Order: sequence, then C-alpha cells, then structure tokens
Amino acid sequence: MATTPAPDQTPDQARSTGPAPGPNPGQNPRRHRWLHWLGAFVLGGSLLAVAIAVGALTLARYDIIDKLSGFIGFMMMLNPVRVLAILAGIAFVLGLVLKGPRWKALAGLVLSGGLMVAMYTAVIVPAGQVPPLHDITTNLDDPPAFRTLPLREDNLVPFTSIDEWRAAHRAGYPDIAPILLELPPAEALARARALAEARGWEIAGYNAATGHLEATATAGYLRFYDDVVIRVTPVADGSSRVDMRSVSRVGVSDLGYNAARIRDFLADMQAS
Repeated sequence: MATTPAPDQTPDQARSTGPAPGPNPGQNPRRHRWLHWLGAFVLGGSLLAVAIAVGALTLARYDIIDKLSGFIGFMMMLNPVRVLAILAGIAFVLGLVLKGPRWKALAGLVLSGGLMVAMYTAVIVPAGQVPPLHDITTNLDDPPAFRTLPLREDNLVPFTSIDEWRAAHRAGYPDIAPILLELPPAEALARARALAEARGWEIAGYNAATGHLEATATAGYLRFYDDVVIRVTPVADGSSRVDMRSVSRVGVSDLGYNAARIRDFLADMQAS
C-alpha cells in the first residue's frame, strides 16, 4: 500500500519514513503480566515472612513476649519460606527464558532463601547434631545443686527418669568433665566469679565459705536465660576441683549452648 505523504513531506521523505512500527509481540507487557503478579507475590510474601520472623525474635529478645513464643513465631515461617523460595526460583527462571520481568522474583528468592538458610544454620542443623538435652553438668552422679535459683519443674523432659538423662548425657557429651586447679578453693571461686562477670552473667549467689556460685547467662539472639551453678571443692593436696552445671529455663534441646558454655568457661578457668 502506498504511503500518502504529509502536507509538509515530499514523496521521498514519506517513503523513507514509512509507517510507525507496531509493538513487538515478544515485548508485549500484557504477555508477561502474570510474571509481574508472581514476582510481586513472592517478594511481598518474603518481606512479610522476614518481618514476622525477625519481629518475633526481637520481641522475645527484649522480653516483650516470652522466649518460646518468639522462637515458635520464628520457626513457623519455615514452611512458608520454603514455598516462597521455590516459587521465586520458578518465576526467576521463567523471566530469564521468556525475557520477562524478574527482579522481584530475584529479590524474593534472596529474602526467602536467606531466611531459610538462617533457620537451618541456627536451629535445624545444630538440633540434629546434639542430643535433646538442656541440663549439662560435669558431674552426673552428683550434679551441683541450685540453692538460690529455682530448677525448672520439668527439668527431666524429654526423659522419664534420671537414668535415661544420664545415659543420653554420657553418650552426647563424654568430654564434659570437672577440672583441677592449683589454687585454694576461695581463690578458684573468686576466679570463677571474675570470669562470670566479664561475660556479663548476672550473679545470683556467691558463698566463698562453701565454694558455691550461681549466675544467669544468656544464649543466642533471643537471649534465652540459662542458669549456671559452679561448685569448688578442696582436694587433699591443696588444689581445687571445679564442677559446673548449666541449665536452660525453657525448651527441650539447648542446641548445644550449655555444653559449649561449660567447655569455654572451664578452659578459661584453666588458662587465666
């Protein structure tokens, strides 16, 4: 069909200009509208999941809600972020193949994947590597007793007897043992107190005459409260034996925090 020149155009100009190009079917925004929707869904869902998870942890950290509620709120986001990460991955790949929008899908994948990685590295993997214990001690036959801080009523959970607890403890933490210091008991206990205070533990009880110290420590971002008791007893040669016990106030598994606390503390006791 011939092109009719505009009033101010010559026929040669009209031929060189030609008709205005139509939309490229491969770049039609309507064709990829569903990718926009899917990207927006995974990005919005991932932002919401991160907000709920971080918000629950932070509220529990500052005791605005209780520790277990914050932890449960955090872990409740695990299955949603699994689904969101899968959808985000699909949306991103389709965006690449179809040359459609994909930045929202990529952002959703980073957020949901990052939250999932945090859950696995902080909770799921450690829980699978340690026994379900929250009461760890250097002396299974005669654990140091709490005199000031109360021991939780359900302390044996998930075990039905103290013998079951001892068996699980021996199997899971065979390296947790008392130490000997070439110090008189009063000096050894003073060293223990200095180390506890340096770690920011709250001292709840201290008796140099009986060689007894109690304190409260915290664990993780939530700052779970764990109660600690240290017992120093004299040895015949004038040295001291140091026993220690660390108990989580809530939860079944401590994810290895109490055992790590005892190992690190007693190692510092020997090194200082």
